[in-house]
Amino acid sequence: MPFPTTLLCTALAGALLSGLAAPAQAQPRPNVVVMGEDADEDSVPRGNRIFQRVITELSETMNLRGYNVYDETAVAMGFTQPNRVRRRDAELIEVARAVQNPPLDVVAVFQVYASASKSAYSDIVRPEVRIPGRLLNVRTGQSLGAFEVAGVQLPPLPQGCDRECLLERVGAEAKTIAADVASALTQKLDGVIAPRRGADAGAPLPTVAPPAAGSVAGTPAGEACGGLPTAYTVKLTGFSAQEVQAAEEYMAAFRCYEHHRPVRAGAASAEYWYETRADSGRLGRNLRLMLDHMSAPGQVQFSGNTFVVNRVATR
Repeated sequence: MPFPTTLLCTALAGALLSGLAAPAQAQPRPNVVVMGEDADEDSVPRGNRIFQRVITELSETMNLRGYNVYDETAVAMGFTQPNRVRRRDAELIEVARAVQNPPLDVVAVFQVYASASKSAYSDIVRPEVRIPGRLLNVRTGQSLGAFEVAGVQLPPLPQGCDRECLLERVGAEAKTIAADVASALTQKLDGVIAPRRGADAGAPLPTVAPPAAGSVAGTPAGEACGGLPTAYTVKLTGFSAQEVQAAEEYMAAFRCYEHHRPVRAGAASAEYWYETRADSGRLGRNLRLMLDHMSAPGQVQFSGNTFVVNRVATR
């Protein structure tokens, strides 16, 4: 069925006002998992007392700032070795992507470097702690920010400080430094998910107006649209060229749309890299409503970060 621009805009207006632009609601905070990278032999290994105090402080600080923080062992123990140490960042990212319940949005990766140095002029021994941390979008791998605390003048260790004393003293200092790292990372994450346009994050979000004839519109100026910028792969299969064009205009008018890029296109299919600040649930609902308004029988399937929209052929 042809989709002239006038008919498309009329249908699009009804779609947006009847459900594609959902009523204003609080934007959910992203799900975060804190993971330690200890592949470097000079770093403090996973399971060490100092490591545990750092990861606990990072998780608690981000939790108190309103983020949904999940324990890696609890969500990944079904398919990973909980006690595995000396893991590289590639392994951490793969584990985070493999967790499906709950779906993770952000991984906070940190390292802990701890040592003690003796003064060249006396018997004074000072501990040294350095903690770098960074944030990654689990689905896209995009860097969301990084911060490091190092060079802090720490109090000297007492004379005769044994291993137990060293672990406790350095662990206490590392815990304090971890709180500073976590505070900085949450501030960076706050900036990423803050409304990109218009009013306050807590202000009501107006509905999206229909695009003018022949145009493709996203979120209008003045609208606040918060949330973690996320990219999805959207695949359209079984559609005619005219239907693909219509679907592309619908997707560009969804609320909190950022932009999209065609990745692959054929006679009856198309694939897009689709960036939005809406969550996967809203995008899935929008795609199903899009099929309804196009009068195109079909199915919407979702897995990982990929939506597959299948057009079901009928007689």
